[in-house]
Amino acid sequence: MAGSPKMVFAFQKVKSRSGVRALLAHNLRYDKPKNARTDRERYNVYPMNTKRDINKTMLAYQKNLGGHKPRKNAVWAHEYVISGSRDGFKGLGIDGSKAYFKDAVMFLKEMYGDESLLIPTIHFDERTPHLHVIVQPMKDGKLNGKAFTGGSKHAMAQLRTRFHKNVALKHGFERGEPKNRIKHKDLDEYYKLAEKELPALKQQKTNLEREIIMGQSEVQGNELAITETGSMLNKLKNEVESIKNEYSEINNEINELTETRNNIKSMTLNELNEAVEYLNKQDLDRSNRIKMR
Repeated sequence: MAGSPKMVFAFQKVKSRSGVRALLAHNLRYDKPKNARTDRERYNVYPMNTKRDINKTMLAYQKNLGGHKPRKNAVWAHEYVISGSRDGFKGLGIDGSKAYFKDAVMFLKEMYGDESLLIPTIHFDERTPHLHVIVQPMKDGKLNGKAFTGGSKHAMAQLRTRFHKNVALKHGFERGEPKNRIKHKDLDEYYKLAEKELPALKQQKTNLEREIIMGQSEVQGNELAITETGSMLNKLKNEVESIKNEYSEINNEINELTETRNNIKSMTLNELNEAVEYLNKQDLDRSNRIKMR
């Protein structure tokens, strides 16, 4: 159903010991995100054995290796971020959310077995409650991430489906539709349009800045020359104000375009198509504004 809250089940590979430490710094709140609320931090849940101690956690990780020396290209850990649509947590509350995350941890424990080390952390101090689980994927005494997640995207899609069926659905979260992958030709179309738009917008911005400076100078000159406020002075002031508004719109467009370019790799195909349509519309609107001036 379109209106149902959707689950979040994100996965990444961690390919170094320092990468594990960096994740722990965030998860254990050594590095606090700017949007974290201190008044809700008391609801966070940290690992029972090692608490919020990074060094103790890393010692537990080393001990669990049992003398195994990872290869240079080894995957040191898997990290899962499990959450859902914000509206889905409103009905769950703190206790219901914890129950969802507890079931998620049990799902991963059963998947990875007793040999692997799991380090779960629950955050309630950000906008949407979510669970981080760092997993040391041990199989037969060695790090072997591929043994659990396979080597294909299809295997991960199957894992998400299993998680939805066994955990998320029970707590009211739907699977959601898989994201459409963006192809190179789609990216090329966007980048060509962006490269055309950005220089033109920046040049317009520069021209408008000059017009504002010249207009303001002219207004100041007329204010000195005219003792009583006349229609000519008011008209000139209105023109300057209009140029300022146009300058502000251009500046906003530049910022939006730059932000979209920075986020391009995380966009879905639908979002990219919407961005292209938006650029085309903005170009048309801008052309009409120039003709009217």
